[in-house]
Amino acid sequence: MPKIEPFRAIRYSKNIINDFICPPYDVINPKEKKTLQKKSPFNIVNIELPDPVGAKNKYKHAAKLFKEWQAEGILKQDDEPGLYVYEQVFNDHGIKMTRRGFFAALKLENPHAGKGAVKPHEKTLDKPKADRLSLLKAVKANISPIFGLFDDEKLYVVNLLKKISSKRKPAAAAVDEDGVFHKLWTISDQEIIGDIKKYVDNKKMFIADGHHRYETAWNYSQLKKEKDKNYSADKEYNYVLAFLCPIEDPGISIWPTHRVIEKPQDLEANIEKFFDIYPAKDFSKLSKKDIQPISLYMDKKQTVLTIKKEDILKKVMKNKGKAYRNLAVSILHYILMPKIDASDFEYVKDEKEAVILAVKTNRIALIVPSTPVQSLKTICLSNEMMPQKSTYFYPKLASGIVIKNI
Repeated sequence: MPKIEPFRAIRYSKNIINDFICPPYDVINPKEKKTLQKKSPFNIVNIELPDPVGAKNKYKHAAKLFKEWQAEGILKQDDEPGLYVYEQVFNDHGIKMTRRGFFAALKLENPHAGKGAVKPHEKTLDKPKADRLSLLKAVKANISPIFGLFDDEKLYVVNLLKKISSKRKPAAAAVDEDGVFHKLWTISDQEIIGDIKKYVDNKKMFIADGHHRYETAWNYSQLKKEKDKNYSADKEYNYVLAFLCPIEDPGISIWPTHRVIEKPQDLEANIEKFFDIYPAKDFSKLSKKDIQPISLYMDKKQTVLTIKKEDILKKVMKNKGKAYRNLAVSILHYILMPKIDASDFEYVKDEKEAVILAVKTNRIALIVPSTPVQSLKTICLSNEMMPQKSTYFYPKLASGIVIKNI
């Protein structure tokens, strides 16, 4: 069972924090980084995605800023531990939505064991983990959270969070560059905290986003454990900052992540052997079927590919369950382009941007449908790891809205 605990968050001392929050490090491009830095010298992007300054490398500089901002009162640690309700109001393809969850300290489990209550669903890459570990060693704090989902069939947490957000004044609020409203409430009431802990402690926790951060936190905890002569399971470094959200929350939105790459030599042969071809206009209709299609932009033309026979999936992915096999990202990596390493793709969240990028760079674009949340849950429970960038939970959580020492 996952174990969660309240914690003493480090937060910006101001209530309106538009100029201080930023998206997670892995979705910030150089232009966006400069825009965030211009907002305020205290924008958390300077720690989340730091620059080297003088003789200090970027990680040491981030640690220096973190200490200075606390000494100057820019950041302050709460006096007592609590949980933190977090609400995001956003527009999803023309539909106004609200997602609610809460921040807590989540007990780390071995992400490679496959036996615990915390269930990852995506494979990770070594380079981002090395970068995040260097930052964690220097700053000694979780600047941005992982994103976890849990079952709330009785809607206990869904209704509780809605009640809190509707009746209390938020402790912090912000609007980001995408027009997403972020609001935060603190919960220090021991009875409410106890009820939430009791309810969540018998649940499975599915990692929706932040797989690299979770593995990094685990690796860091093991390094600390080896050196700590007074080790105990309750040490701060055994817990990671987590945003926990009910799967049943009406604001859950999963976007697809598309791919752009050089055309592989065996691509056309694989298409002829394994796929049927349909016109681009059929993509939406075919995306509603159990076995997802892939939309391919190549040679100034967009078509839709569907697997010829389900038996092909069973043969190639014989050790995978049906939910895994039926996803377009699985079909893409196992059958359409099995020889291409995941790190060789360029990942793009917007379909039009993917096609434009492919045209500009004389490459091909691969458009995929989004992963259903129930498929993610099934795959997690089967201890299977989906290809990298199989999901894009929108909107991203804000970095810097709460920070946890480790």
